Amino acid sequence: MMIHWAWIILIASFFTICVNHSIRIGAYSVLLPKMIQTLGINMTQAGMIRAAFFITYVFFSPLMGWLTDRIGGRFVISFFCLFLGAGTFLMGQASSLFTAILFHGIVGIGSAAMWAPTVTLIQKWFGAKRRGLALGILSTSSPLGYGLMGVILPTIVINYSWRMGWYLLGLSGLILVVVNAFLLRSDPKEMGLLPWGEVSKSIPFSSESHSSIHYKDVLRQGTFWLIGLSYSSISFGTYIITDFIVTYGVVELKLQYPVASAFISIMAFTGIAGGFVLMSLSDYIGRKRSLLIIHSLVTFSILLIIFVAGYIPLVRIGIGVFGFLYGAIWPMYAVCARDYFPKEVGGTVIGLFTLLYGVGAILGPIIAGRLADVTGTFRWSFGLGALMALTAAMVIGFLRKPKEF
Repeated sequence: MMIHWAWIILIASFFTICVNHSIRIGAYSVLLPKMIQTLGINMTQAGMIRAAFFITYVFFSPLMGWLTDRIGGRFVISFFCLFLGAGTFLMGQASSLFTAILFHGIVGIGSAAMWAPTVTLIQKWFGAKRRGLALGILSTSSPLGYGLMGVILPTIVINYSWRMGWYLLGLSGLILVVVNAFLLRSDPKEMGLLPWGEVSKSIPFSSESHSSIHYKDVLRQGTFWLIGLSYSSISFGTYIITDFIVTYGVVELKLQYPVASAFISIMAFTGIAGGFVLMSLSDYIGRKRSLLIIHSLVTFSILLIIFVAGYIPLVRIGIGVFGFLYGAIWPMYAVCARDYFPKEVGGTVIGLFTLLYGVGAILGPIIAGRLADVTGTFRWSFGLGALMALTAAMVIGFLRKPKEF
C-alpha cells in the first residue's frame, strides 16, 4: 500500500519548521549573549533587534496567508525560504546595531512564510479528525529545532564564533528552497486525492459556499478578536522567556555559557512531548479548555523560574514545565483558525491572527529588555511575562462554541 502524500507533505513541513525555529528561537536566544559582547549593545537594544524580526514577520504574515489561499502553499513556502536563508546568513555579517536590525528583519520576512502557510497546507491535507494529530506531530519539529541549538551552537561558538552559527543555519534555510519546491503540493485535489482520514461525504465546506468571504467578514466576528487578543497576550509573555532565558542564566545566575545554553534545550525537548500530547488531547477536550489549562500553567511555571532562582535544579524544572506547555501553544491557535472558520479562509485567518500575535511579540522583548536595564534584574521582566500569560487565559475563557460562519 502506497503512503498517502499527506505524510510526505507533513515530513517536508516538519523539516521546514525545524530549521525555521532553529533560526527563529534557538539561534537568537543562544547566540545573543555573545552578540551583546561583540556588538556592544544593552538589553533594550537586544530587544530592538528581536522586534525588527517581528515587525517584518507581522507585516508580511497577512500577505503570506492571502497568497497561500490564492496561489497555494508550495510556491509561497519555497520562494520565501530564500529570504529566510539569506537573512540568516547575513546575520553572521552583522557589525553594528543597525545591520543586525536590518538583517534580522530580512529573516522575519522569510519566517512569515513558514508557519501560517505550512499549517494551512497541513490542514488541507488532513481530515477534520486528524488535524490535531497532524499538527501535534508538526509541533514537535519546532522544539526539536531550537532544542538542538542549545546543544550544537555552544560548541560552534567556542571553536569558531557566533557568526559561524548564523552562517550554517543560513545555508540550511537555502536548502529548504529545493526540498519544498520538489515535495510540496498545495492541495490534495492536484493529485486526485482526498485529505487523509476523510471520505467525500465528510468534507464540511465547499469552496463555492464560501468563495465570497473576505477580510472584513472575518474581522466582524467577535470570535476572531477573542482568539487574537489571547494570542497577542501569550506571545508577549512567552517570548520574554524564550528570548532572554539563556542571557538570564549567563548574566543574572552567573552560570557558564554552555550550562545556560542548556536551558533552551530543556525547554525544547520537553516541548516535543508537550506539543504532541496536548495537541492530541485537544481533539477530545476542545481547544478552549486546552488553552485555559496551558496558559494557567504557563503562568505558574514562569513564577517558579523567578522564585527559585537560587536553586538551579528547580529553575530547570520550571523551564521544563514551561517548555512542555509552550510546545502546544502555537499549533493550538492554528487549529482554532480551522475549527472556528471555513477552510477556504484558513490562511487568511491565521495571517490576521499573526498581526495580533506580532504586537505582543514586538513589544514583549523591548519592554522586558528595558525593564532589565532599569532594574538590573530579569525578575520584573519575567513577572510581566507571567501576568500576560494569565491575561491570555482570562481572555480565552470568554470564547464560545463555534457557529456556522
